[in-house]
Amino acid sequence: MRKKWIIKEDDNEFVKNFSEELGVTELTAKILVHRGITEVEEAKIFLNPEDAPFYDPFKMLGMDDAVERIIVAIEGEEKICVYGDYDVDGMSASAILTRALRKLGAEVENYIPARSEGYGLNIPALEKISARGSTLLITVDCGISNEKEISAVADKLDIIVTDHHLPAPEKVTSAIAVIDPNQFECDYPEKNLCGAGVAFKLSQALFQEMRGQNFQTYTTDIELAALATVADLVPLTGENRKIVRLGLKEMLRTKNLGLKSLIEVADLADKKISAGHIAFQLAPRLNSIGRLESATEGLKLLLTEDKNQAKVLSAKLNETNQLRKDIEAEMLAEAEEKVSKLREEREGNLFSLVIDGENWNGGVIGLTASKLVERYNLPTIILSIVGEDARGSCRSIPALHMKTALDSMGEIFEQYGGHSQAAGFSIKTKKIPELKKRFDDYIRRHLRDEDFLPLLFVDALIEPSRLTLDDAKEFEKFEPYGLGNPRPVLACKNIRVAQAKKIGRDLNHLKFLIQGEEKNIRAVAWDRGNFSTLIEKESVDLAYEPEINEWQETFSVQCLINYLEPAEVEGGFPDREKLADVYKFLKVLQSKSNEFEICDFTEKFNSATGKNFPLYTIFSAIEIFQELGFLKINSEEKIFELPTFGKKLNLKNSRTFRLGQQGE
Repeated sequence: MRKKWIIKEDDNEFVKNFSEELGVTELTAKILVHRGITEVEEAKIFLNPEDAPFYDPFKMLGMDDAVERIIVAIEGEEKICVYGDYDVDGMSASAILTRALRKLGAEVENYIPARSEGYGLNIPALEKISARGSTLLITVDCGISNEKEISAVADKLDIIVTDHHLPAPEKVTSAIAVIDPNQFECDYPEKNLCGAGVAFKLSQALFQEMRGQNFQTYTTDIELAALATVADLVPLTGENRKIVRLGLKEMLRTKNLGLKSLIEVADLADKKISAGHIAFQLAPRLNSIGRLESATEGLKLLLTEDKNQAKVLSAKLNETNQLRKDIEAEMLAEAEEKVSKLREEREGNLFSLVIDGENWNGGVIGLTASKLVERYNLPTIILSIVGEDARGSCRSIPALHMKTALDSMGEIFEQYGGHSQAAGFSIKTKKIPELKKRFDDYIRRHLRDEDFLPLLFVDALIEPSRLTLDDAKEFEKFEPYGLGNPRPVLACKNIRVAQAKKIGRDLNHLKFLIQGEEKNIRAVAWDRGNFSTLIEKESVDLAYEPEINEWQETFSVQCLINYLEPAEVEGGFPDREKLADVYKFLKVLQSKSNEFEICDFTEKFNSATGKNFPLYTIFSAIEIFQELGFLKINSEEKIFELPTFGKKLNLKNSRTFRLGQQGE
């Protein structure tokens, strides 16, 4: 489905003055304003976060009491247990605090619950920890919702809670101290720290009190804090931005043997590591072990002081990650089949996806839900059924607040929780049919067709030929990218290109020249090799970001294309007659071959019929046929099939067709 472009508006006079005050290009000033940054000092800190001071950890409510109790434990040679969570944030937070405590002379053990135990503290685990001799337990990345469990063992185990989640209605009062920047009474300026970020701040406080090291100079294990900050999807703004910027620099020279080995198995050694590398290569390897086996193995990797053990553990994580990919691919294929059946049942008119499977891996259903949302842009729930019980993972689109949708039917769940774009729940299997009906009814009542359009937020419409090297250099200052700081998006419409050529081992990618009034700019588009035959013949719409290309000590601007579609042609949206023409040719083509590549198909269609349909028309027709279930395309194998139906389908059941008719 084509994306709806949202062009951000500006006060041009303000942007011009702001750029002059700040000493940056107008394009940089414009993007800063779009991020809500309108003060010069604030902008300087954003562009150079490593120069900003850390916030004082003792401004965090509960820090004084926590540090005092930990010092007593260390000096009294008490055994301390660090209790974490089973995701990357929990593993990283556990490693940061454990390593800090051991350097301060503490005897420390670790505990991370299995997924089967559930998230957070549980009484059997606490009693087992107490029985093994620990007298002080420090939570990381959990505990703020566990007053019941904490109070149950308060007579035998002192507990310090460090967390970053929103407090539960039942306030934690039985702990020795509670450190969480999101406590209502806490004045700490940065509310968006992850669990590892909070553990890092506690470590700063401890080393200042026990070793006299100013917290501003304490950056030990900041690379682990950066790893978790990116992986846990907290906003990369404020102090988080400083943590990640500094942490990324430390990653390639890290003294953490486990992290170093993980970087090596991910083929990132000697590379400049970005937040994207963390999100898509490092974090998934750690998360996989927590999803499929035990997060304790991931924690062992981050704590080991043995090179051989680091290699063995990182190799195991690598293998587990591949297994996770295989499980995910199999589950996704099964889910796609169920989507096809659902599309047939609904005659193409889909508003939501609620897909269930017997004994699907509970650690992977959320990933599958995310993939389906990317593919169909529909609110999605994936359920794993185990006998009479089921677990669900939900992912949404911007127009729908998922938690609010679940609230409207909250009585059917055993437990549920979440936020606007993601949620989870447990439910009795017998109630799944009711869930499917009520969820779909809710969405049909609350969303319009326009709400299902994927959105592309554009910072500026600008032809690449107008970009300067200064623009491209200053773009690097916006990194690291992530939640709260997305990549800036530049765009242009109706652009002509030249010298298109497929590149890459499998010729999946595309390079070309973007023609401009002042000069031509080189561009690279990943996974768009299929456009090579037509891109020079028709205008296209592009979204991109500039980067610096170096060749033989010469620097130039190059564009990295992240969105490329055929330009919309006035009167080009297919009516019923044009749709019939395209479908007839698909049937002719099927009788000869089931190979399908859309640009190749467009050329064959126009050559055989003499219709000269633009690529925009063909793209729209194919989208409509896929929505209705008329056409199935396997994009990996580049083949298609035309299913047979017992009855005539209504074109108006296609959302693309309905929206296209409104626009014509």
